[in-house]
Amino acid sequence: MSAIQHRIPHRATLANTIADQLVMDKDAVYRRLRGEVKFSFTEMAIIARNMGISLDNIAGIENYQSKPSKMNMSKQVNPTEVDYEMFEGHVNLLKSIKDEPDTMILESGNIIPHYLYQDYEDLTRFLLFWWNLCSSFGDARPFHSITITERLRVLQKETCYYARHIKTTYFTWDNQIFQRLVTNIKFFAQIRLIKEEDVALIKNDLITFLNELEKLAVRGKYEDTGNLVHLMISDTFCDANYSCLKSKNIQLTLCRAFILNANVSFDKDVFNETIAWIHSMQRMSTLISFSGERFRTTFFDAQRKIIDTL
Repeated sequence: MSAIQHRIPHRATLANTIADQLVMDKDAVYRRLRGEVKFSFTEMAIIARNMGISLDNIAGIENYQSKPSKMNMSKQVNPTEVDYEMFEGHVNLLKSIKDEPDTMILESGNIIPHYLYQDYEDLTRFLLFWWNLCSSFGDARPFHSITITERLRVLQKETCYYARHIKTTYFTWDNQIFQRLVTNIKFFAQIRLIKEEDVALIKNDLITFLNELEKLAVRGKYEDTGNLVHLMISDTFCDANYSCLKSKNIQLTLCRAFILNANVSFDKDVFNETIAWIHSMQRMSTLISFSGERFRTTFFDAQRKIIDTL
């Protein structure tokens, strides 16, 4: 009970959520919440799976250095209903904390965050194409055959929209982030998996994205919500992609894997260790939002030259 109330503190919302998950009427749910009836093991397993709760951790089975996490292995191309539910879960999580006062996102990595690139369809299609080429779920289909369903496109847009409602966001990026992206696009074009006209579409999205990113860095906040954004460029190599989402009742860690999938953990110790790692990257980085105008201008001019080589 403590674990599920920590996830969803509002009692009515909690009751509705459990009723939906267990396909059970609310009276039966409330009897369980009051302790009059015990949850069965099957019911606990269903709730734990859907809420990201570790039963091992609650039972004290795991040791201090073994922390619970879950790999989200969603199908990014031709998603199933289960995949849509996974995408919707993340959107609903962001939506549920939209109006909280002290929310925060901290990220460091060498791939553009999905909170930003999913606003750009052809850039998103390229990352879907890349994932599809490598994943066991996918195949070596060319870029032009990659389409995004309307339902998924709406969810991608909503992810970006609700991310802009997070009160404070910190992005720390590898200084070669655009160079690596452009190198990959060139490679796939050379082996004829991306047509010349499709390279032009991706390039156009990259230029538009870069222009908007520079405006964001100058303002230091999202134009539509006014929420703060701190953009930093690392002076060292970012070894992987880490993301932390914090609210009053949520401490979520995402470690990106396989380009678009993620290892997900709600464990407090995992969250704190990831935050410490991101903070260490920040100390070896240059802030280009609000300040660092000369470095910022130089950085964006260099990225435009890189993109122009496409």
